[in-house]
Amino acid sequence: MIPSFENREPEQIITDSNYFESSGRIYKALSWLDYAKRTNNISALEYAALETRLGVEQLLFEQLVVGVGSELEQKEYKRCKGNAKLLDQILKRLIPQYEKLVDFTVALAPQGIPISKWDNSRLIEHSGKVSKYLHWSGGLDTTVQSDEWFNSGVDTVSRAAKYVWDTLTNGNTAIMRIEDLQPEMRELWELYASGQITLESAATRADILEPMLQERLTKGSGHQS
Repeated sequence: MIPSFENREPEQIITDSNYFESSGRIYKALSWLDYAKRTNNISALEYAALETRLGVEQLLFEQLVVGVGSELEQKEYKRCKGNAKLLDQILKRLIPQYEKLVDFTVALAPQGIPISKWDNSRLIEHSGKVSKYLHWSGGLDTTVQSDEWFNSGVDTVSRAAKYVWDTLTNGNTAIMRIEDLQPEMRELWELYASGQITLESAATRADILEPMLQERLTKGSGHQS
């Protein structure tokens, strides 16, 4: 069941379901946002902006962990921690043709297992816009004392947080690890990645290969037991 972020009070937001993965961060962001709208509270808007930005950064990190695992060195992560754009650059460097690989994963995923395709450029853009409500500048009359500024902030943070929340709650963050694929599947990936076959053709060929691959896996597990 997807939890409701509406009508929660500050004490509930910081104590109940207080998790720190991307979904937990965005859940808190939407809860603070709802509180900000109900009470016209500037601090709640700032908390929502902070949790949204942290949620985006955590989501990019989660994509890295899913895609490369231990290949991400701790010192490299520390260098880009807090910077969504640098995290995305590392993701693209460690996983060449990342977006194509996500498409490949989505197309070949078993039925009933929805895979989300993240628009990381959009995530980075949202992170930048949300940050303006953490590092605001200008006269009080044009910022924290302005209804227009407040409402614009609510809209900006809401668009960012809801994009992440809606995508998280409708699919899984997943990607195929090329080095773990069976040789035939790896060949399909290489053909698709190089533009020699379409995604539809790759999916069709994968369906044809599936019985053989399943039989191989079954025999392999039988030998292990």
